[in-house]
Amino acid sequence: MLRVRKQVYCNGAYTGKNITAAVLDTGVSRHPDLVGRIVGFSDFVNGRVGLYDDDSHGTHVDG
Repeated sequence: MLRVRKQVYCNGAYTGKNITAAVLDTGVSRHPDLVGRIVGFSDFVNGRVGLYDDDSHGTHVDG
């Protein structure tokens, strides 16, 4: 682990605070575990507005 931290210039403790990640997948549905954690959503295929996930794969990955 120390070797990886040197490679990515991480000298301090990793806390996960102030980290934002983008997930490109089938979508994301409203799920209790994700409440307050989703800061944006875009549908590049159907242009729909609002959270949805046709097959739950994206919600699984986001979780």
